[in-house]
Amino acid sequence: MGVPGHIVEVACTSDHTQTYALYLPSSYTSEKRWPILYFFDPAGRGNRPLVLYRQLAEDYGFIFAGSNNSRNFSSDQAASLNAIWADTHAHLALDERRTYASGFSGGARVAGAMALGCPQCRITGVIAQGAGYPSGRGDSNDRLLYYFAVGNRDFNWPEIVTIRRQREDRGQPYRVNVFTGSHQWAPPEVMRDAIEWFLLKAMQQGTMPRESPFIEKLFQQALAEAEAAGNSKDPLAQLRAYRLLVSDFNGLKDVTQSVNRLASLKRSTDLKQALDREQTEVREQFTLEREVSPKLREFTDGTAPDPNALRLAIVQSMSGLKNRAAHARDDRKRLIYARAFDDLRVQAMENGQQELEQRHFLKAEACFELVAEISDDSWPFLLLAQTHASRDNNQLAVRDLREAVRRGFRDPDLLETDPRLQVLKSDRGFQELLAELRRQ
Repeated sequence: MGVPGHIVEVACTSDHTQTYALYLPSSYTSEKRWPILYFFDPAGRGNRPLVLYRQLAEDYGFIFAGSNNSRNFSSDQAASLNAIWADTHAHLALDERRTYASGFSGGARVAGAMALGCPQCRITGVIAQGAGYPSGRGDSNDRLLYYFAVGNRDFNWPEIVTIRRQREDRGQPYRVNVFTGSHQWAPPEVMRDAIEWFLLKAMQQGTMPRESPFIEKLFQQALAEAEAAGNSKDPLAQLRAYRLLVSDFNGLKDVTQSVNRLASLKRSTDLKQALDREQTEVREQFTLEREVSPKLREFTDGTAPDPNALRLAIVQSMSGLKNRAAHARDDRKRLIYARAFDDLRVQAMENGQQELEQRHFLKAEACFELVAEISDDSWPFLLLAQTHASRDNNQLAVRDLREAVRRGFRDPDLLETDPRLQVLKSDRGFQELLAELRRQ
């Protein structure tokens, strides 16, 4: 099953409706056991993370498998999880002690659900990108290796900050990587850091042989990070660096000096003030969002006595946030405004997606049109195309897709495989659009 060195599409033996993208490293052979990393994309694009990260599979000898069925608002996530786990375990030579899961946004919560709610899956670690725990597991007391990656502009940044504090207080294993970016799959260098952390922890826990050069390389990197954090006088960066040294190299290197420095840092006024500033940012973002979130729910429900006035109020509030994010002179304020705007934008989009799932097409269309009015990205027009295609209005759907392309959309494969756009396959305008995208 699979072709080493190539991304292939696989249909599960037990249920051919369940499919996934699979990447086997070029050196794969069934004569040895391999670690596997399961991926979950919020739109069910199983090959997307594999394309983004497949060099890491080669570099570190990992099997990658990305579900095509698990997507936000899908009716049976459990079936997708069970199918991909069972099929890979039936056909591949896997190391049961090194089985991991990763996902972005809603997919991060699915990865967590696989680890926390699927005992037979025996997941060792989770790489959660752009989101935290699965729904209903906010007080998780797990001992999983949990790696969180989040952009500094990501609207879910407050959630990751809160989880970091919880896991630190409970003594649970974790690592947090905040990169420059918004709500997105993390850059490959962040995923490289996550995989190297898993390898280091495997050596520390004895589930794979220790490799002294690898350990020394990461140790020197951690020491350099700690020195840079000290020079920059950034208490939060120091906290990350020293706890990394203490927790991840204990038993592998002499960390006595780092233990003392970490203890001193935790008693310091500087760290307390930095943590307080962080919490102030969280509160400021939530305060901004609380002014608009109820209006979005009322708009979606269709219960407002004057829908046009409500729509205008939402547009004005969100446009104001967007403008402040673009022009704020203070970087901290700029990020707060940007996160608040993006969170409200996604709330409106997800409200529409829920209505679309329930076939409330007019409500869905209203939500997507609202976002299209205050946002520059292509996402609302992709969802408008899905809505119009579901109502058999091919002409409007193709028009929406052309607007999405005008706004920067460039993925013909996504259009071809989107379940809601299958009705467009015989449409001449749709085929012309696909051809244009493939030529670009």
